[in-house]
Amino acid sequence: MKNSLGKKIATVLIFFSIVLLYGEGFTSNAMLNKKNAYIKEPVLLTFDINQTDHSKVMIFDFTLKESDAYEFHRLDAKEVDSYQKAKIHYTYLIYPLKSGVIDIGFQLIQKVTTKENVTYSFSGDRDNVKNITTTDTPIGLEPLQLTVKPLPEGTQLVGDFTLTHQIKTLEAHAYEPIPFNVEIKGEGYPPIVENIFVSKDDYTIFQEAPVANAIRTAENTYNTVIYSLALNAKKSFTLDEIEINSFNPTTQKSYILTIPKQEFKINPVADSALVDKVDSPAPLKATDWSWAGTLLGYIVVFFSGFLTAKSVQWHQKEKLRSDPFIEKITRTNDPKKLLSLLIAEDSKKFASAIEKLEAHLYSKKPLDLRAIKKELHA
Repeated sequence: MKNSLGKKIATVLIFFSIVLLYGEGFTSNAMLNKKNAYIKEPVLLTFDINQTDHSKVMIFDFTLKESDAYEFHRLDAKEVDSYQKAKIHYTYLIYPLKSGVIDIGFQLIQKVTTKENVTYSFSGDRDNVKNITTTDTPIGLEPLQLTVKPLPEGTQLVGDFTLTHQIKTLEAHAYEPIPFNVEIKGEGYPPIVENIFVSKDDYTIFQEAPVANAIRTAENTYNTVIYSLALNAKKSFTLDEIEINSFNPTTQKSYILTIPKQEFKINPVADSALVDKVDSPAPLKATDWSWAGTLLGYIVVFFSGFLTAKSVQWHQKEKLRSDPFIEKITRTNDPKKLLSLLIAEDSKKFASAIEKLEAHLYSKKPLDLRAIKKELHA
């Protein structure tokens, strides 16, 4: 009876991949919601940090390691706002990109300081913000392992999708562009297909980059992708049926999204009609002074734009003079100093900029400091 109960408990526990680690004054717990997945099937990862030594002030910087074996997106980071009783819950959505057993690695830096340092950093007004002195320690964490199954051969999309298409007309004149839109919607890995259509001798296709909208949740990514195209031809042609091989990892079944065969009637146009017989621009007559009015209009528009730009610059300068905090941001060119300034001012309000700065300082990720400062000025 005991052996049977033990086997049942082991079976339940093995369903999840779990790593529980004890650090210097804190514990961490990493967990995946599944141990097996298909390529590009969503996997949820949670990571918890719980400070156990309340005599110190601890700040944590956590992210997943970059890898060509998976793609990840942070969904949430819930934090109890207490420096000496830190509790943080991270949620990530992961898409494995390679089959086999892959390692999902972590990067964690523990930053320790004292309550006195924090109090000193926050003392005074905005112009007296000091850097918080911390002792930074990279924490070695064991990776989680995920077994990834390959997709059926020829699979182009992974998820549960529907496809609709819209053609403005099936009849046009020679070389007249025919608009053609394709929309793919559903949940799964973003349904981006390269070259849905390929130009042939009978017709030419002009394609714009697809417009994609993705909403990520703990369950999956909800997508809408629109492909805008245009076709033209000299004579009538047939657009063959197009099939997009897809796979739904939830049902473990393959299916096909189809764009049906289309017949286009192209009305010929005489070659002479394609030649523009009208001079453009028209020859300037000796007595035609209309250009002077047009030139004057351009000059007025130019100076109006110039004065508007100067006005905007003046207002921006006035804004800097009136707000010492913004002025301090402008003068700060050291990422570490800017990070300390933002943490001291309002760590929640400037969470996005703080995350980018920490990723640069502690994970060596590239940083566009000018773009961050522009974002903070907005």
